[in-house]
Amino acid sequence: MRACHLLLLALLALLTPVAASAQLALPGAVSTPTPEGQALAPPKPAAAAKPREHFAPVKPKPPAESTVLGQTFGLNGVRGALTLDKDGGELRVTRLVLSGAKVSHPNQSCEVSMGDDGPIRLKALGAPEGANRFELESSVCPMLIDLLGGALRVTTPFGACAFFAADCRADVAGLWGPPGSAFSDSQIKTFERERAGLEKSAQARFRALLDRYKKQPDQTKELVKDQADFSSTRARTCRDYDREETHGFCALRLTEARDLALQTRIAEAGEDKERKADVKKRKAPRPTAAPAPAPAPQPAAVD
Repeated sequence: MRACHLLLLALLALLTPVAASAQLALPGAVSTPTPEGQALAPPKPAAAAKPREHFAPVKPKPPAESTVLGQTFGLNGVRGALTLDKDGGELRVTRLVLSGAKVSHPNQSCEVSMGDDGPIRLKALGAPEGANRFELESSVCPMLIDLLGGALRVTTPFGACAFFAADCRADVAGLWGPPGSAFSDSQIKTFERERAGLEKSAQARFRALLDRYKKQPDQTKELVKDQADFSSTRARTCRDYDREETHGFCALRLTEARDLALQTRIAEAGEDKERKADVKKRKAPRPTAAPAPAPAPQPAAVD
């Protein structure tokens, strides 16, 4: 009996370390046991990523003037002629021929040449929509000329200019650029890539503006209408451009102008926000200093 009891104790001594070593360390488990009554601190949540602004409020760099100087452009690539050059720091028109129809016989074509007495200097108006803008001052046919990448966008309050002395009503507004036959196959492929990139960029800028104005219903409504108007205006402006269906040059240049305009609007919205914050900061009341404590009364002198 005593021998059985000793054998049982020996078996228990052998099994005890095996049971202790059978505890497996599972992934995420602590290496040391937690003392009784001590709670583990919950893991800290990952810091939320700060929202990134898609576009910094920086005004765009206008297309280089060198892409339009010295070239002869036509309205829709084929009508009339417009040539610019630079004299010192001033831009000027060295040739301007406008094509249209006779006032007395609208079925007959006509042309009017401006600037026969010398180059016409242009007035710089800055870049209100991202592209450098110039004004041709004329009481008969005033024009606003935006310099794009290898093309000119011309607008006028009249759409067409009437030269009654020449019996001619000339078209002016639209895209002035090279004829459709001037583009090579490699250029056309480049146009396609550029337009795809600009379309994507313009859409992203449009969405960024929508997000910026989400608490301003009037601004949002105006922006959506402006976007819809751009699409229809581009189609209407480019439908008559020479061989547009082959190269898409007109649509590319107007999309470029749209992207510049949206980028400018983002920059102006950012500047306006900074101005408001600065005004609010300057108007905020300054904290007044606490009054100095009154001096403690001195004990009266004893004679």
